Amino acid sequence: MTTTQCAILIGGMGTRLGALTQETPKPLLPVAGQPFLEILVGEAVRRGFTDILLLAAYKAAVVQDFASSLRSKLPEDCQVSVSIEPAPLGTGGAVAYAADSLHDQFLLLNGDTWFDFNWLDLIGVANRGCAVAARLVDNADRHETLVISDTGAVTRISPRATNSGPGLINGGVYVLRKSELIGFAESFSIEADLLPSLIARSQLHAREYDSYFIDIGIPATFQAAQSEIPARRRRPAIFFDRDGVLNYDDNYVGSVEQFRWIPGAKEAVRLANDSGYYVFVVTNQSGVARGYYNEDAVRSVHSWMAEELRGVGAYVDDWRYCPYHPHGTVEAYRSSHPWRKPEPGMILDLLEKWPVDVAGSMLIGDKESDCAAARAARIEPVLFEGGNLHQLVADLIGVKRNGHGIPL
Repeated sequence: MTTTQCAILIGGMGTRLGALTQETPKPLLPVAGQPFLEILVGEAVRRGFTDILLLAAYKAAVVQDFASSLRSKLPEDCQVSVSIEPAPLGTGGAVAYAADSLHDQFLLLNGDTWFDFNWLDLIGVANRGCAVAARLVDNADRHETLVISDTGAVTRISPRATNSGPGLINGGVYVLRKSELIGFAESFSIEADLLPSLIARSQLHAREYDSYFIDIGIPATFQAAQSEIPARRRRPAIFFDRDGVLNYDDNYVGSVEQFRWIPGAKEAVRLANDSGYYVFVVTNQSGVARGYYNEDAVRSVHSWMAEELRGVGAYVDDWRYCPYHPHGTVEAYRSSHPWRKPEPGMILDLLEKWPVDVAGSMLIGDKESDCAAARAARIEPVLFEGGNLHQLVADLIGVKRNGHGIPL
């Protein structure tokens, strides 16, 4: 089952933020000049969630206006819809009320928190049940804590004020099944009602993630978010060439039937995701200019690659390809284009769109033209000469973490 829906709870009134939420729902408050909810949606979309469902109540008209403006910013294959509670139904009731719009399995987020880990990993944790992301806090006495078995099953939720030391708490990111919402009252809670029910039936699993977390629900953390979130979103990237790096360069690969993954390629992308890197693909596709296949074929291959990567919990944040060649046989594509490597155009375009930490980034290519494009964009080049790509990426990330540069 491919899980592509992300539902986000945004119905609370946000009373702890006082006047800030009198006219604006808490998740729509601006963080560094952008609605916080737009940041969450962007995080979902870059991980391949294409169906965004907003679960609204308070100031629903404002949410609908936001959704309308958001649609024009999303990729063509993404959609956003809004479910509005007729009355406050609790976190569980809000989700159950939207049952007709829910997929059989879906990701659920709290709209006022950001837990920055690879959300696709939690889908694997859920397997055929449900899952919750856990986070370790130094002092858990203000939180309910999760007790997790060696197999990852949640066996108990301990009440607040029973733990004065470190503990695992609910991080507010779930993978749920629509069928598990049946049988509850119209108004119910995810935390107080659904989770204990799942535990009683051995249907709830959890995994601890050691990642950045912020809740914007109180004035101090809302203020902290203004600087912390932009800093967190600025992260290094790994730019992958395609043919010869992610897949074998089998003489102009223009179809899925021709495509063969390089050993360790999927795992390499997953490792980069889990390690906090943006992942981009930058590929010359002169087969279009030479008339071997068209741009639709390139996009079809990339869509298939994305599905294959999702199968191992991996994703590519963004793709760039250059269909031009100065000696192409298709006139529309016969040119010396600034995106064609060794020119850096594709890389520069990505740097303009994404908040990339250039100093910590690298490009992995199999040709000198790839390395030249990287150097022109001030990105460290790495020449891939075959073998297992996962092992190479693991070694490179290890070098970066140890504070050493990659030899040019």
